[in-house]
Amino acid sequence: MVKEIKFPRRGKLIAGIMSSNLDLIEEAEQRLIKKFGKTDFESPLFPFTYTDYYAEEMGEGIQKKFVSFSELVAVEDLPYIKIFTNDLEKRSLKEGKRQVNIDPGYLTHHQMVLGTTKAYAHRIYLREGIYAELTYICKKKKLQALDWTYPDFKEPFVMLFFQKVRERYLKQVRLSR
Repeated sequence: MVKEIKFPRRGKLIAGIMSSNLDLIEEAEQRLIKKFGKTDFESPLFPFTYTDYYAEEMGEGIQKKFVSFSELVAVEDLPYIKIFTNDLEKRSLKEGKRQVNIDPGYLTHHQMVLGTTKAYAHRIYLREGIYAELTYICKKKKLQALDWTYPDFKEPFVMLFFQKVRERYLKQVRLSR
């Protein structure tokens, strides 16, 4: 008899939001809340100084924050969530340049996955032009960054933030059984 393997079907929705315009960060967060429900964790804003990749679009002084949402989401909905956040980004275009960047993902027992539109060897195509990027794995009850994990996600305060989000997720899953 083949043993049934159970995979997590629901994950903790998270998002990274960044811009050099603090009002746009707040506006993006409010639009996400309207779509996905209230947040249960928010990181403080911090300077995004890890790359100048976004400077041409957003200018200098980029700030970033992370949020997690109270309601769990179906992990297979990540492509649709990323498409929604891409549409939010388009609303802030100024002379064809993004003024805000929103990176959604989900966290489960075993991992954290981000949605992206950029193909690379370590990203898995999902659908609708969206790829999944494994950002953290969980080993011995701790999140661990990978070789390709973005530098800001490797910061101890960011990893601690997501560890707390994961602990909340695990409580939610236990309570829903």
